[in-house]
Amino acid sequence: MNSLTKETMDELLAAMDTYKVIAQELIDKLISETNQPEKSEIIKGGYYLLSNAELLNGEEYLTGNWYFDVHGEHCMFENLETGQKLEVSLGSTDDIGNVDPYFFYNFLESTENLKHLIQYFENPFGDMLNFFEVLEKRKMLLHIHGVEYRKILQNEK
Repeated sequence: MNSLTKETMDELLAAMDTYKVIAQELIDKLISETNQPEKSEIIKGGYYLLSNAELLNGEEYLTGNWYFDVHGEHCMFENLETGQKLEVSLGSTDDIGNVDPYFFYNFLESTENLKHLIQYFENPFGDMLNFFEVLEKRKMLLHIHGVEYRKILQNEK
């Protein structure tokens, strides 16, 4: 991993915020635009119940040209126009902001105004994991499980 300035670290932390906002918007689309069998529980935050349900509008993709694939503990979203990719952690509303090193790297690489940040990570998974571990030691990220981390909000410190 290349050396990171404070400005670059701040930019990466802001990218995590951006990721979480987009992830929540996409989960909301998935809930409102598909025929989820357990919609009432999902709306209450049971995102682990999400499935690859039929779209209500009969189209192939969510509005905004978003492809989705719910699999296991994640849902992969890909914008078919821009190529932007988000692999979103399911579980509960808190899990939406979880980031995995490789998935976060893919988000940066596929997001036009953030792709310049990948230059700091020669090994997409290993270098990003090292970065996450540094942020965890600085009490900026919380280790959730496996290689998933979550940004710590100011009021959680």
